[in-house]
Amino acid sequence: MRALLIMTLNDLRIFFSQPGNWLGLGLVPVLFTVGLGFAFGGISAPETVRVDLIDADHTAHSSRFLEELRETNETLVFCPHDSSPYDSSGEGDSDPCDLGDEPLTLARGQERVREGDSAALIVIPAGYGAALQEHTSVQIDFYSMTAPTSPDPVRQTLDAVLQRLNSAMLTAGVADAMLDRLSRQEAAAAAIAPWRDSFMTALYTRTETLLTERPPAVRYVTTGGAQESCVDQGFGQSVPGVGSMYVMFTVFGGMALLQRERQRWTLQRLAVFPLTRGQILGGKILTYFTLGMAQYLLVFGVGLAVGLDFGPNPALLLLAMAAFVLCCTALTFAIAPLLASEQQAGVMTQLLSLSFASLGGAWWPLEIVPEFMQFIGHLTPVAWVMDAFRDLLFYGGGLVDVLPEIGVLLAAAALLFGIGIWRFRYV
Repeated sequence: MRALLIMTLNDLRIFFSQPGNWLGLGLVPVLFTVGLGFAFGGISAPETVRVDLIDADHTAHSSRFLEELRETNETLVFCPHDSSPYDSSGEGDSDPCDLGDEPLTLARGQERVREGDSAALIVIPAGYGAALQEHTSVQIDFYSMTAPTSPDPVRQTLDAVLQRLNSAMLTAGVADAMLDRLSRQEAAAAAIAPWRDSFMTALYTRTETLLTERPPAVRYVTTGGAQESCVDQGFGQSVPGVGSMYVMFTVFGGMALLQRERQRWTLQRLAVFPLTRGQILGGKILTYFTLGMAQYLLVFGVGLAVGLDFGPNPALLLLAMAAFVLCCTALTFAIAPLLASEQQAGVMTQLLSLSFASLGGAWWPLEIVPEFMQFIGHLTPVAWVMDAFRDLLFYGGGLVDVLPEIGVLLAAAALLFGIGIWRFRYV
């Protein structure tokens, strides 16, 4: 063990004796992390979403429908109902709807959706309240430029409210059909008729009340301050992403160092010392593992300095880092014997680091790319460690949540270490 540590410390001393390595390990990653963190943080979702709503019914039922939309998604601003007082002198609050003095008509609402001035248009038709009282179907028109297969918070909010209303309508419809069937019998018709309408109204009201008391199927809530949101969103992507990319630059750079040591007969001289093959390999592996972990800790230190929330289980971040660094170190030793020169090793380092970073989600979340690209991304170790970081930083995950990702990285590391140790050569 002492010989292994001496080899590692000596390799680290040689590494840090070169000024260029300080730039690659420290200054450049820190600058990239800070720059991308603030850039990603600035691309945040709007705090409110403008939705045009035309109420052609003007009944208590349509007003209740609007209130349920608000309760389900508090980020929605319904125009013109939520317009703020505004005057041309600039005093008072600005109008969030930007409607001016012109009324909101169907044609204007459709045009606003096409122009992107409004996220969607909802039209409550005349007779909506009467249809609910009579337990008959009614059509609510919804206009949006979002593709039907794409996530749309406005449509999901509308669906959540309609699901509740439709459940009450379905319950009342089933009861109405049953009573209608009984009414066909002369003996029962006279007994049912006096209380049928009041019973149906009470049943619908009671069902709607019970459904309203239940938690909605979809509920959007905004929490936290804007500054905290920007930090968590921006640096939550840049810290693990930049850290993982520069870990690869640092660790994969070991391929060039191994080639240089072979060409300068450093490895061959080690072979004549009273050292076992395991001690030599262990010293080299520990060197690159230490450098990779130092790279990660430096970049995550930037996240700590800007106030990034590391979640309830920050110790698990170290476990994910260690698994990824081990996998990259193992890949370094598996590929190095296949290379013929230090120049080839340098090209391979650049190629693997940049391609893995872009495909694996270090530059942007994999959720925004097509499914086949997500599959390709998970052929790289970066996607697995970014999944683990995402679970810990954004979703407050625990050990069970990140075990699959860490297990994949450790299994790949074991396989690659086996190949690298088997193929390791001094010349």
